[in-house]
Amino acid sequence: MTWFSVARSAAMVAYMAYSASPLLAQASNAIAVIHLDPYPLGDHLITVRAAIRGHSGKFLFDTGEGVTLISTAFAQAIGCTPWGQVTAIRMRGDRIDAPHCDGIPIAIEGQRLNAPSVLVFDIMKFFPPNAPGLDGSIGLDLFAGHAVTFELAQNALIVESPQSLAWRIGHATRVPLRIVRDAQGLALTADIGVATPDGTAWMELDSGSGGIIVSKVIAPLLKLDPDSTAGQSARFTIGGTVVVEGHARVMDGMIMDGDIGASFLAKWDVTLDLVAGRAWIAPADRSSVR
Repeated sequence: MTWFSVARSAAMVAYMAYSASPLLAQASNAIAVIHLDPYPLGDHLITVRAAIRGHSGKFLFDTGEGVTLISTAFAQAIGCTPWGQVTAIRMRGDRIDAPHCDGIPIAIEGQRLNAPSVLVFDIMKFFPPNAPGLDGSIGLDLFAGHAVTFELAQNALIVESPQSLAWRIGHATRVPLRIVRDAQGLALTADIGVATPDGTAWMELDSGSGGIIVSKVIAPLLKLDPDSTAGQSARFTIGGTVVVEGHARVMDGMIMDGDIGASFLAKWDVTLDLVAGRAWIAPADRSSVR
């Protein structure tokens, strides 16, 4: 919590400037508003500017990333010699082995966060050769111990104070949450409870994914054809209350029940209390909140 000592007046001014809604202004005592920028490749990826040890870079912001990572070149620039190995398993089951750097201070819009470890891995391996360069990817692990709200419709990530979090709770629906910490405990992702006839399925909130992906095993419970390779229309609920609907793909071999991506997050604001393991969802259009 050491970086919470940053003066809140700047965050308040920034939030008031950012918010055109009277209701949003009530949350202006948030600790920080982190502005996100669209990545020019694709229609859902977002980026954030961050600095490490005086070196600024552009990073993908991906709630499904698990572990924050930096490129080999960026690690060299900040004077880190990667060591050891962390093994992570991606959504489709493929394995990534990467060395790490430890005790990394990351500054974002004047806020200082501390990553116990970051992976050193060249994320551009996952992009076409002509894609704009990225220096790494920032995940939810960087915000462990805090409460955050994704307002992706406003291209913003809010770091909540106790006061602004209390306001969020009063204007949102609580939904089931599982915090997942794999990769030797370094990773942090958020799985939301989805109601099915046989019980609760757990789907990852993933801003790095465009639509909805459902495991082949779970697909029949959500009235989807498990053998179809084409897109299908899906409609289900989170916690039995919040409706998720849109284009969905069924995928075999997933290590999770499903993945809820940017098409949902563009319509709903999601608040995660990463301290107490709680989650709330509210419509992105604040004028609809009464």
